[in-house]
Amino acid sequence: MNRKPYISLLMIAVCLPFILWYICSIGPTFDDYTSLQSTWFTQISDAGTIPPDAFRRPFDFLLGYLVGWMPALFPVLNHVIIILGHTLSALLVFTICRRLSFTSLATNIATLFFFFSPATLGATLACDGFNQTYSQLWGLLALLLYLKGCRLWQWLLCVGIAVLSKENGLAWAVVPPVIAYAFQQVSLRQTFRHIGYGLLIALAYFLIYGIVYISGISGIEYAEEYTNATLLSHVKDFVQLMAYTWVPVDYMSIVYAPTRNLFIAAITLLLSLPFLLLLATKYKLLKTRQLLLLILCFFILVSPHLITVVSIMHNYAALSIAALIIAFIVSQVSNKKLLMASFTLYLAAAIFTDIHHYKAANQSSLLSKRMALLAISKADRPLQRVTCINIDNPDEPRYSNFCVRPVDAFAWGLSVRHYSHYAWQTSISEINLSQYDAQQVKSLADSALKAGSEAVWVVGNSNEPLIVLSK
Repeated sequence: MNRKPYISLLMIAVCLPFILWYICSIGPTFDDYTSLQSTWFTQISDAGTIPPDAFRRPFDFLLGYLVGWMPALFPVLNHVIIILGHTLSALLVFTICRRLSFTSLATNIATLFFFFSPATLGATLACDGFNQTYSQLWGLLALLLYLKGCRLWQWLLCVGIAVLSKENGLAWAVVPPVIAYAFQQVSLRQTFRHIGYGLLIALAYFLIYGIVYISGISGIEYAEEYTNATLLSHVKDFVQLMAYTWVPVDYMSIVYAPTRNLFIAAITLLLSLPFLLLLATKYKLLKTRQLLLLILCFFILVSPHLITVVSIMHNYAALSIAALIIAFIVSQVSNKKLLMASFTLYLAAAIFTDIHHYKAANQSSLLSKRMALLAISKADRPLQRVTCINIDNPDEPRYSNFCVRPVDAFAWGLSVRHYSHYAWQTSISEINLSQYDAQQVKSLADSALKAGSEAVWVVGNSNEPLIVLSK
């Protein structure tokens, strides 16, 4: 790697066609059907209003508008755009490392770490990872332009686009001056002045957002768990974010009971440990301004999630800075052979975990497709009115968007719309039960059929994921 400064980019270029081919085969499940990046026209046409999130995430809305008019593009277009954004971000990580004068070996390791890290999976395997990916892409471009000494408006423009991609992009209004100061590219006075500009952008954003809300132009949508999180949940979020960012263990073999395999989890942990321990031996670098400020920037970028809630997708937010931290530490390692050997093992654990999670996500999407096609096959025409009885048992095992439950795969009947190529514009009434009770389900189904439903979809029975009842 040291003699070939572009080896990481070559590896990514070789892998990219295969990554695109496989990821584009993953169909939508769960939230993929209801995000702004989906064919949103099927969800808001009745209300005739623009979703509130369209004002703060306009690029999501534009993508949803595009696939709304051309549904055949969904979700392949989403996947292509997300992988393109992630690849461009990896290229920016590479370029920034060279700009900061890291060694070629450190630059290549940091780039490969960023591109193949399992921390990317929540964003890159989901159809709705568009905003997370491009918030970081524009933030990295803002950082690169700042380090190159660009005009102030160019840096701030990139920050603005990052914010409109996803609001946590506001952190990039502060991060570039801090990193530039860490590597002695700007003075302390200039750093504080530019951080002030960044804070003014943040203030302006919240003022505009508040005016839009108060004026009634748009409402504010938020999940209760974002504001009702306990101290213990915040601690768990912190541990999860740290673990997913730095340790490429096959977590599916730990936390998801149906596929639990502690042997595989142990193997991936053992493969990653030599590299992590090698980094740990450089603990004295914590005394340096560069590493301390890089760590500060890492926490600035993840802070919006740590004060609300962390999901697997949110591990992506500061992954680029984690890569820069690794590049800085690796640049100080003298034993290059040991470094390359340990990172090769680390990379093997990461790629294995990537593949395992991809397969699980693909299986979940295939379950969604099978259930939808079964519902379609049970009718001789598109149905106008259906009742969907969801057995929504919160204790049933699931694992983010990789291993979803049948009720999530079916997505409250939205999968039927998708796999009918939107010929089924069915009105779906929902009934949610926490447990399957045959008598209760039969009674509810009979009542729904008598009330005018043409069919009843019973979703989530452990023995039969989808039961179709009709008159």
